[in-house]
Amino acid sequence: MSPRHTKSRRGSAMLLAMGLLAATIGSFGFVLSRLWDLTDQGARSAASERAGVAYLRPLNHVLAELVEARSATLGTGHALDGVRGALDETAAAEARWGAELGTAERWRHLRERSDSLLAGPNTGRGAYQRFDELITLTAGLMDFVGDNSKLILDPELGSVYLVDIALTELPAVLLGSAQITDEAVQAARAKDDAQQLAVIRISTARHVVATAADAVGENLGKVTNSGAGPEVSDALLTALDPFRTAIDAVTPPAALRPTAADLDAPELRNAAGLVTAAFRPLADAVLVALDKLLATRIEGLGDERQSAGAAAAAGIAVGAALLWWAVPAASRRGVRHDVRPGRELPDIARVAGDLPQIGAQQLLAAEELHHVGRAVRAYDQGRDDHAR
Repeated sequence: MSPRHTKSRRGSAMLLAMGLLAATIGSFGFVLSRLWDLTDQGARSAASERAGVAYLRPLNHVLAELVEARSATLGTGHALDGVRGALDETAAAEARWGAELGTAERWRHLRERSDSLLAGPNTGRGAYQRFDELITLTAGLMDFVGDNSKLILDPELGSVYLVDIALTELPAVLLGSAQITDEAVQAARAKDDAQQLAVIRISTARHVVATAADAVGENLGKVTNSGAGPEVSDALLTALDPFRTAIDAVTPPAALRPTAADLDAPELRNAAGLVTAAFRPLADAVLVALDKLLATRIEGLGDERQSAGAAAAAGIAVGAALLWWAVPAASRRGVRHDVRPGRELPDIARVAGDLPQIGAQQLLAAEELHHVGRAVRAYDQGRDDHAR
């Protein structure tokens, strides 16, 4: 085989090896890129959800304070320092997370209306309606935060139950229990027909509260059984016990429920206060637990990204080693394949090995020349002997 053909074979083998190595690197790179994009998307989504959780905590406080203030308008009213403090707390959350969540316009509307309405009287029917408007705006902002932060789209088993509790069930319990108290207080001052209607509305509100409270208990049970960890489960269960006690007070068995004759029973009016008092720590515990789950998820995604990078690097290294092993050593060193391993030929033999092959006729001619040469040498030898 000619040197040109030998070099061509060596070049083809090396090109094939380089192509296989490039394909291996490309495959690992594609998989790593896809995994990197997925983990990055998951981390950004979880970070957005954490922003929503941070914003919802002060909003829960605003909602609870407004509900208490609205109920107080049916009596002598009470100081509004708690409402203003919760609004200031939400303003700080808006400054931190508002741009990311897109809440600027809704928050500005809520703050302007609250500043205007809180400046007026805090008792009477007009005050009740003003606080009712603020409660509606606050609940709408909570829903907006849940939507824009993608909390309502969270796919994880444990966190989806906490999101449902925070955005749906607990607000329903708080508003329903306040309605029970407000209906009872107003019905006590009304005529008999109005009292009968109040009993119906109270029964409806109790059903809503009982249903939502049951959902809270069931969802928290699912969270604790989903492997959320003791630091999450213990805090939730600690806050759940006072909540259940308050729910039992506001939704007693049917035989113990008040009739139109005793709608002003003190225990009925105090029950909603127990629910409101239990709402705050439980709502905070739910959001803290949700934030911990999201933080753990982000940390896990970071670990997955590092593991994927290490696995891809190891795979490329192994692939390169296998390809290096698969390519014949002779092709890498530029030596002939017919040389036995471990044996080096002398330079003259290596040169002879690279000479082109000759045909049969050329071989016969060379043999004849060889014989002629031998005859000439014999003749010369004879002449020398004769001369001596």
